[in-house]
Amino acid sequence: MRRPSGISRINAYVALIVALAASGILATSPIRGANPGTWAVAVFALIALLLEGSATKLRSGNAVGSLAFILHLSSFVLFGPFWAGLITGVSTLAGQLVNGNPTNRVLFNTGQQVISVIVAGSLYLSLGGTAPPTVVIPGLGVSFAIAIKELLSFFAGAFAYFVLNSVMVSGAVAISTGRTFSAVWATNTLWVLGYDIAASSFSLFVSWLYLYFDNPAGLSRFGFLAVFAPIVVIKHAYSKLKTLQQLFDDLDTAHEKLEQNVREQLAMMVKSIEARDPYTSGHSMRVAAVSKAIAIDFGLSHELVGEVENAALLHDVGKIHAEFAPLLQKEGKLTPEEWEIMKTHSIKSAELVGLFSRFTGHVQDSVRHHHERWDGLGYADGVAADAIPLGARIIMIADTIDAMTTDRPYRKALGFDAVVAELIKHKGTQFDPRLVDCAVNSVTIRRMIAEPNLGVSSVDVGLQIVQSAPLRSYDSFFLGRRRS
Repeated sequence: MRRPSGISRINAYVALIVALAASGILATSPIRGANPGTWAVAVFALIALLLEGSATKLRSGNAVGSLAFILHLSSFVLFGPFWAGLITGVSTLAGQLVNGNPTNRVLFNTGQQVISVIVAGSLYLSLGGTAPPTVVIPGLGVSFAIAIKELLSFFAGAFAYFVLNSVMVSGAVAISTGRTFSAVWATNTLWVLGYDIAASSFSLFVSWLYLYFDNPAGLSRFGFLAVFAPIVVIKHAYSKLKTLQQLFDDLDTAHEKLEQNVREQLAMMVKSIEARDPYTSGHSMRVAAVSKAIAIDFGLSHELVGEVENAALLHDVGKIHAEFAPLLQKEGKLTPEEWEIMKTHSIKSAELVGLFSRFTGHVQDSVRHHHERWDGLGYADGVAADAIPLGARIIMIADTIDAMTTDRPYRKALGFDAVVAELIKHKGTQFDPRLVDCAVNSVTIRRMIAEPNLGVSSVDVGLQIVQSAPLRSYDSFFLGRRRS
């Protein structure tokens, strides 16, 4: 069966949102309450429209934000969900058309805003809120208990508004970009959700201001236009938030460039070392791949797997020092004096790795101790058993596996059964018994021994594991607005 294309799925999603919005209007029509009048509907729709047309860009790319939600929340507080849905629908539709947005975006933005405000208003009423709430009626005394009930009902409705809004928008972004919903929602919502809810409290002030000037006589009701004063303040605050977000995006970009530079430098060092000895070409990459497989099969977290793989890739980087060059190129066996020099490579490697702050800690320790034995007879420090960093114990096994499964001048590569026999023979003396059991029972390791280059396609593989946080901007059809 042919899978629907991205465009057809977007069209279906937009159609669903529009249908739900229309159903929401019809469902709340029987409980729409008293008609607020032409003035109320017109002034709320007009101000919301003006806010739609003066949206603030909040992120890199096309994402911007509108403060029209303040009027949307005020409308359900004052007039109930039905009238709030109509006011929101009219103002959003007009604003989208004025901005010249494509038809799909117009329909989606209008529909999702209507759904959000209707659900928010309905929840507010179901929790005991009244339209209008007594706490915003000028000159009317209200008990503490009633005030708390109405305020909690309002903030519950506001929370539902923002969550629903973000869920629907994130769904559209996920469909249009192919990203997972959870990743899109977390990136586009979590950082600003608390601020949105806090800013929603201004909706109560707007409601009070409307009621205070709601006098049919004379021109006094035009005093409600003073509502623009607090909105200007909020707009300024959001612009500052935009600046902060841009700084985060710039830091993300700089961090990713720095990380790429680190990967390239270390990869070059690894290649330089292995170029000295044709028999160890690709050794670090293979050890990194096998170490990663063991770490995954052992049940380590994603972060620890990345640390183990990075440590494995860098475990021999200290051999870049000049004193190791003649030893690596020597055809015969090393003398005892030469062997003592060679044994310092793990310390030299750890020193180089420690120059990069991101690799201090477990990665650096794993590099330093990757020749430690379970029985304490290894080097550089002679530590034993669980005192050896877990990454170092994994690298010790992976290093041994690679040594046995590659051709050397004095023998051909060994097969899986011979490797298993050797690991079991030294289980509990040279190797961690639990890790040996994990390695010999691993289907992945068996396949790697059969296909040595399995999963090893470029020098970047190992160091790609530690990734920076995803950029906070997406270039998507539906990111014309932060909440729509």
